[in-house]
Amino acid sequence: MKNSPRILIIGSTGKLGTSLLKFCNKKKIKVFAITGFKNKKKLELQKYHFSIKNSFLLSNKIECENFKNFLNTNLIDIIYFLDYGYESISFADIFLKNNKKSIIAIANKEMIIAGGSLLIDKISRSKNRLIPLDSEHFSICNLHIKNEDIKKIYITASGGPFYFKKNINLNNVSKKNVLSHPKWKMGVNNSIDSSNFINKILEIYELSIIYKINLNKIDFLISPEAYVHSVIINNDNIININCFNNDMLITLIKPLEKFYTNLNITNKNIFLDTNKLKLEKFDDKRFKIYKYLSYLKKLSHSEQVSFMILNNIAQKKYLNSKIEYNNIIEFIMYNLKKNRFKSNFISFNDTMKFIKLLKKNYDF
Repeated sequence: MKNSPRILIIGSTGKLGTSLLKFCNKKKIKVFAITGFKNKKKLELQKYHFSIKNSFLLSNKIECENFKNFLNTNLIDIIYFLDYGYESISFADIFLKNNKKSIIAIANKEMIIAGGSLLIDKISRSKNRLIPLDSEHFSICNLHIKNEDIKKIYITASGGPFYFKKNINLNNVSKKNVLSHPKWKMGVNNSIDSSNFINKILEIYELSIIYKINLNKIDFLISPEAYVHSVIINNDNIININCFNNDMLITLIKPLEKFYTNLNITNKNIFLDTNKLKLEKFDDKRFKIYKYLSYLKKLSHSEQVSFMILNNIAQKKYLNSKIEYNNIIEFIMYNLKKNRFKSNFISFNDTMKFIKLLKKNYDF
């Protein structure tokens, strides 16, 4: 082990943060600081149980300001963004001003989409290293891909609760069914996105931003076993199929490997599970997203941000029974095309102002 690193986990009270803390405790890895949003009780229990020196409840304005001061006055070796929401780009901005040669590990897709190329360029210029934690983007991180060398990239989807049930009419599904992913438990927002494939559009935007790949080169396939996470077709026709067991600990421990050895989460030496390699093309027209795929891959950065925020608004309307499930996509597309939200973001502050104005227009 090298010198013990200072580890900060933003979003420690969520599912990913909880898993990471338990793993670190098992391996006797000390965590320097944690944050939660509203779950004060769980945050306090984590601080006590895992003997963590610093904790911050970010829904509290005073503690949020204290956390910003903490970022300004402490060097961090590994920062995890395991939270939800675009607002964390403000924390990333402070971190990147004060740290070099550190690791920034991100599972927050809203943050990456909102930050866009500004975020990726700041990480590069500050000589920090980005490790994307979503399995699709993580599966590519060791390949050093370049846009000019790529013919096509596919990320994968498991199919959610409805894709393999062809007899289901999506006009008649219940909230319970929408929120019941057949393979794993997710938060409400992610469950809705997984059920209608909006998560794949957002992940396509993420991939384009992180690896600077043209949107028209990216698409998605269905991987029923959620074992294949990406497929790359190179210009020389060599195909890379990137797969691993769907265990988020595989991605979460990657940032720790700079400082710690022997972090394997399994002793089984599985070379390749060929039974899980099945892939199929997404061609189910029951899903409203199908007819908009080409259009959505032509959006500018500000339009991608608008798509993301309009989706959040549509989710809230659906959960409050103000729109039907199968009208979520139509709501987003109608407002996206009607208003043509275009803007150039020179700073994160520009992005935040743009999003706040958009949300204000919809009383969100």
